[in-house]
Amino acid sequence: MLMLRPLLRLRDSLQRAGEDEARPLTEHLEDLRLTLLRMGAVLLLGMVLCFAFTPQVLDFLRRPVERALMLRAQESLPNDLSAAEWEQARALAEQQGRLPQGAYAALLAELPSPVQRAAGALPFLRAAALLPPGEQADWLRRHCPAELLELSLALHRSGADLRPPPAQRGMQLMGAFHPGEAFMLSLSLAFYGGLVLSFPLLLLLALHFLLPGLRGGERRLLCRCAAASLGLFLAGGTFGYAIVLPRILCFFAGYAEGLGIANDWRIGYYLTFAAKLIFLFGAAFQLPVVVLPLIRLGLLPHERIRRLRAHAFIGCLAAALVLAPAPDPATMLLMALPMYLLFELCILYARFTRRHRV
Repeated sequence: MLMLRPLLRLRDSLQRAGEDEARPLTEHLEDLRLTLLRMGAVLLLGMVLCFAFTPQVLDFLRRPVERALMLRAQESLPNDLSAAEWEQARALAEQQGRLPQGAYAALLAELPSPVQRAAGALPFLRAAALLPPGEQADWLRRHCPAELLELSLALHRSGADLRPPPAQRGMQLMGAFHPGEAFMLSLSLAFYGGLVLSFPLLLLLALHFLLPGLRGGERRLLCRCAAASLGLFLAGGTFGYAIVLPRILCFFAGYAEGLGIANDWRIGYYLTFAAKLIFLFGAAFQLPVVVLPLIRLGLLPHERIRRLRAHAFIGCLAAALVLAPAPDPATMLLMALPMYLLFELCILYARFTRRHRV
């Protein structure tokens, strides 16, 4: 109750002056109970929908691992050879001794030229790898065909991975360690997925509780804010999923490999980590949805919000420090800077609103 009193006082202070007198505490508590029940029902519906599509959610969250693998592989390849082409060439080289010569030649002819050349250079690179490091380049110059020599030397200098594709996976998503782990993992993913799906409605319900006594136009404003919340949440989640998550995985994988530690990640921990990251980045992009209604309702004028710049910058850094799922400074900045830029957009909106009213 002591923790709820400041929230209820804030709600009472935001009541429209002259329309309602100060309401008793019991009425605030009843409104809070109804709001929490509605939010719980919305969250439960989102969880049920996500639980029904658990295989698709799992596949969606596995893709950043594949992207991280490609990013790490590309770092050790020449610029004119992509990681996908190199992986295909390694897979093709494994079939050279298993297929009849005619079938292998026909398969090779169907593939792009970079894959053909990389697959041809791979046996020479593997043979040279058996020699002492100082003799490998000279051996390649003596025995590698002229049309493959330049590519072979470039791959040798870059330290490209010569192992077959299944063995080279530096990041392994391990299986379940006990019978109920897969089911509990589905429930965990359903919870975070339900938060992602229902977050705009949850925010709308929370704002409706904090800002009672709204007129029709103000309710429409909240509905528009909920629609904007969905767009911002998707933008933040996409930013975290497509840009931040693969680079975090590369950072952690490279750090572990530098210490000689294998990256055999447990699937439950990884998927929970990925779901949290996507949700937190989506939530971090919600700053305008909280600030803009206050500006529109006149509760946060331009002069006041402009004076909050320094506080907002420190607040964004502090929020990123607490919310960022990885402790490295790059991840924190990737979360804090978009939040502060969105705050600056709110200041511009407040300035525009002031001029429009004048």
